[in-house]
Amino acid sequence: MRSRPLWSGNKPMDKRPPLIILALFLLLPSGLAAQGFSIGGRAGTLGFGGEAAVGLSDNLAIRGGIGSFFFEFTGEASDVEYTVSPPSWIGTVGVDLYPTGGSFRLMGGFLIRDGDITMESEDVSAAGGVEIGDVEYTESGTLHGTLSNKTTAPFVGLGFGNHTRGGVGFFIDFGLAFVGDTDVTLEARGPLASAPGIQENLAEEAQSVEDDAGEYLKYWPILNLGIKIPVG
Repeated sequence: MRSRPLWSGNKPMDKRPPLIILALFLLLPSGLAAQGFSIGGRAGTLGFGGEAAVGLSDNLAIRGGIGSFFFEFTGEASDVEYTVSPPSWIGTVGVDLYPTGGSFRLMGGFLIRDGDITMESEDVSAAGGVEIGDVEYTESGTLHGTLSNKTTAPFVGLGFGNHTRGGVGFFIDFGLAFVGDTDVTLEARGPLASAPGIQENLAEEAQSVEDDAGEYLKYWPILNLGIKIPVG
């Protein structure tokens, strides 16, 4: 059996949101608001949070938002349980283009993220040990790891739902952010960190994850469901 932790360990969650993203909308010239202004809530792969949109014309709007993950995930690899922590928050700011003036839109902009995906295991001895680099380790200790890539990245996508026209409505976003090459790091803590050959095997394991999943880890998927409310 081979340990393949694709994400890595526990970390403090920074709950301070980058309010500047939404504050930008409050500083826009009042004339732009005449084209339509809305606020809304969204949930999905960008976290759970809010957003605002301002219409520049019938076919163009700017939109920004921020979301947080208020929970952690648990998963299992090679009979060892891990706690997976998402980034503290994810923000977006970009442009929506409505080619026909209807609800279909194309979108593009930048994703801004605070922190990396991390994972922390339970004590591996409680699971009877773990195999790393084809070696079985039964010493007490935990495994920690991090998936690191760009915290600011461009994104593109499409969606349905016009944020700056009509009344209250629902919307959906599909897209990808291009976060680039991912650096996978793994480390052991406790007595396990002093086991013979552990550092070399952890480095081999991390490199194997990069080799096997590196192409997929270059992208952050965007899937949001939300509701928008016109203002004014």
